[in-house]
Formats: sequence, structure tokens, C-alpha cells
Amino acid sequence: MRQTISIIILLLFISCKKEIKKKGVKLKDTNFELSQINYPDIKKIEEINNGIEIGKSSGISLSKSYFPEIDKYEFDQPIIYKRDTTNSSTSVSYFFTKKDSIVRLVEYSWYQNSKKETFIDSLYQINKRRISKILKTNGTETYKKVDYWWQKENHWDNDSIHVFSFIFGIKEGKRTRVIIRYK
Repeated sequence: MRQTISIIILLLFISCKKEIKKKGVKLKDTNFELSQINYPDIKKIEEINNGIEIGKSSGISLSKSYFPEIDKYEFDQPIIYKRDTTNSSTSVSYFFTKKDSIVRLVEYSWYQNSKKETFIDSLYQINKRRISKILKTNGTETYKKVDYWWQKENHWDNDSIHVFSFIFGIKEGKRTRVIIRYK
């Protein structure tokens, strides 16, 4: 009887494990907003991308590393959307100035869910290749490792935008972001 129960539990474990491997993570291209927009354009863009508005947040501010000219502008609280990109979720934050409602920065972010197959490393590479192709330059990538964590960063520039992408990880990637700052 115990042996039969052990075999059943083992078979259930093996079949569940195979099912998880079969599911995998399907990654879709993210539609990056490379042209500067205004606040009223956000809703139209997110309707096209099936984004769901989370709303305006409170207490979020930009750092100088994201937006070096932060002292020149007064930003409103960002508006945040979630996009269901197959079986990963994309968070899109739009940062705009209070005075003129011009979107000055858009942040796209993804986090590794421990219940899913790892995908952040692949997504970082897909985004890097896609941005490099669109901007027709490979950008500049740096790598640093501190104690138990590591980070890769890539920067691209042209006349109208600065794109900054990074991946943060411990063993494998845990989160990745693409930040588009308009000049």
C-alpha cells in the first residue's frame, strides 16, 4: 500500500514537472514608444497595446541617473499601465511634466516570477538586439559584479532620445528595464 502511494506521488510529481517545462515563457516584442508624446496620447497607445491602467501613483520620483536634467522640470506623478505580454507582465510608467503634460520619460519593466521558467536574461537580450536594430547602433554595454549580485547596462543615444536598459541578477536575471528619455 505504501509503495503504491509512493509510486502515485512520484508519477504525479514527474507529470507536473513535465507540464511546467512544456509551458515555458513565450516572449513577445514590446512596442517601445520612441517618439515623444503628450499625456493625452498615453491612453490611445495603451489601448492599442491592451494595457490596463493601474492609475497614477503617489510618492514616486525620478532619480538623476534616470533623468539628469531633473532640476529643470516639475514632474507629475507617473501614470502606470500593465500589459499582458503572453505569460509575462510588462509594467509601463509614463513620467510627464505638470506644466505642459509632455511625456519626458517612459520606463518598461519586467520581473522574474519565481513560479515561472526563467526568462529575464533572454528578454534583456531580445530588447538589446531590437533597440540596437531600430537605432542602428549597438550601444555601450557595461557589467559590474558586487558581492552576490551583478548588473549589465546598455546605453544608446541619438539626436532625439537616450535609451538605457539594464538587467539585475543574482544567479540569473531577476529584473530588467528599458528607459526611454526624450531630449
